[in-house]
Amino acid sequence: MKKNILIGLDFSINKPAACVLFNDKCYFYAWPYLLSEKYLEIYKKAGVTIILREDTKDKGETLTSKIVYEVKNANYLSNLIVETLKPYLNKDTYIAYEGLSYASSGDVVLQLGGYKYMLMNTFSKFVPLENMFTYSPITVKSIAGCAKRGMGKSEMIKEFIKSGPICKFRLFLYENQELFMKKGGKSWIDLLDDFVDSYFVLQTLRKKEGI
Repeated sequence: MKKNILIGLDFSINKPAACVLFNDKCYFYAWPYLLSEKYLEIYKKAGVTIILREDTKDKGETLTSKIVYEVKNANYLSNLIVETLKPYLNKDTYIAYEGLSYASSGDVVLQLGGYKYMLMNTFSKFVPLENMFTYSPITVKSIAGCAKRGMGKSEMIKEFIKSGPICKFRLFLYENQELFMKKGGKSWIDLLDDFVDSYFVLQTLRKKEGI
């Protein structure tokens, strides 16, 4: 019996990340705008796939040039993500996104929403829109068991280390947690929380839709 392919996306403009469940195994991908060579090497050892981008932040000086930039960049990023995940995309694929928090507002929300709709439209060339779901951040946190007041990214990461998937990434993280800590040991390196969020978005899809 053919199994469905599930994709959890923690989408942002600068650090989008994805977790793919394929043949009972989890695979992790990210498309960061910038990431240090040190962090790239760590993630390479951890077995995740990072695709380096070629877009710039030169938006021009006028309102028109800035809007044109955002449309072109959203299209570029959407195509880059979809092209990377293309081997997993078909009519039996299910994709889940984390929605915006209720506290989000302003131009950033409009910008992120525009990018997300562009991405969904590009995905829809291969995956039916009916197979795409969006869950609130608090719902995703609840699935991770981290919805209590005061719990945040660090608790999500610790829960991932404790109960996440059996894969090279989690095992490497479990055995080398110091590598994933920034200097001073009080915060985690860039992208880690995005990978973790994408996994719990995928878990939310599994539990909420019974897939």
